[in-house]
Amino acid sequence: MNCEALFIEALRKSGVLLGVGDDAVLLQDNSYATGIQSPKYKHLQGFSSKEFARVLDKHKKLLIATDGFCEHIHFKREWLRLDEIAHKAMLVNLSDILAMNATPKYALLSITLPMLNPKEITQIAIALAKVAKKYGIKFIGGDTTKGQNLAFHITMLGIPNGRILKRKGLKVGDLIYCTGKVGQSLYALSHLLRGGKIARSKRFARFIAPCLRGEFIRHIAPFARVGLDVSDGVLAELHTLSTLNHLRFSHIKKSRIPAYRSGEEYELLFAIAPRDKRRLLCLAKRTRTPLEFIAKASHIGKLPRARIWH
Repeated sequence: MNCEALFIEALRKSGVLLGVGDDAVLLQDNSYATGIQSPKYKHLQGFSSKEFARVLDKHKKLLIATDGFCEHIHFKREWLRLDEIAHKAMLVNLSDILAMNATPKYALLSITLPMLNPKEITQIAIALAKVAKKYGIKFIGGDTTKGQNLAFHITMLGIPNGRILKRKGLKVGDLIYCTGKVGQSLYALSHLLRGGKIARSKRFARFIAPCLRGEFIRHIAPFARVGLDVSDGVLAELHTLSTLNHLRFSHIKKSRIPAYRSGEEYELLFAIAPRDKRRLLCLAKRTRTPLEFIAKASHIGKLPRARIWH
């Protein structure tokens, strides 16, 4: 069985492929470009590198993010259905682009497929395509390989929605917030590692499918100081902000420290100036976005130890 051909054909039928046929995609600002032609996936061709470069020419700025989602590192196959794993793999990669206040447009997908039957391979492809369609993403290339473990490596390309949210720019006195209420992912993981099973209930919902906050991020981007998604846990992200901005944090709730070590939450950790607090709370109410106050930026304070997950 040709797993690669089966997988690509399932994606092609879903309508989320764009220009798969070259070995590489060339991105540049002018409208003239050439690509390296390849007979690989010849049956899927129909969009040349030159034409694709012209499509991208209207996007003067592109954000590019890449991430892996691998069996026995990020998940075990017995924990979730194959369609749920593929769905989560896409959301995990979307999170980085959305967190910087950008709209995802294109994706490169490299996937390692273990021994699966045709129905299972099609399930994965359909799940990936559903997320791509929901967010208006086109797959523009990638690679498929056979291997012992299921693994997704996805590169997302997005266009900024105005001001880009970065990790540098924090000031003394800024207020740190996080969307949602972190801790559910760690709860679910601990339950699974003790031999438990995933229940399709609210308590496990964030572990199965992270809740992305693209609309809320677009609203706060004009006045938020910094922003990043919580992939390694709130404490780990605070350590990152501390190092980059040469600041510390105070007012951290000791009772919430275990939850702040919870990785793969994919909520947004961000900071605002105190004068923008009322504006923030109004936006959160209007978009029905739950918020949790995390800390205050300062010159003093000691961060609790973060947990290293991967």
